[in-house]
Amino acid sequence: MQADSKFLMIISSTSPEDIPEFIKKMFKECRLSNSKKLILHFISELSYPEFIQYARESLLDNIDLGVYIYTWKKEDTEQMLRKVIETKDSMKGLILYCDDNNKVIIEKIMQKIPNSIKANIIKDYCK
Repeated sequence: MQADSKFLMIISSTSPEDIPEFIKKMFKECRLSNSKKLILHFISELSYPEFIQYARESLLDNIDLGVYIYTWKKEDTEQMLRKVIETKDSMKGLILYCDDNNKVIIEKIMQKIPNSIKANIIKDYCK
């Protein structure tokens, strides 16, 4: 069976120490959905290089999958939403992932996301 050209989109906010396990879980979801790429929107105060340091091993273990990583500051979520909306037609599904400390961030974002995108939620790890 050939993998779909559509991507899995992930919106996430979690503590730095949870990043390696989170990335592993998202790649597993990507494979289970028969997709070959994912787009990750990660909301944190971490810079992109800091995020990559935490995710490095998991990224290298899944080098065969395509991944686009966007790191956003909490105050940049409007920009992130525009990016999500502009790429919605190529989305296979949406996954939400957060830890208990960051649930509020994801909930606020989800209030602003159009219902047409919410309909594509395949997993919500924030509940």
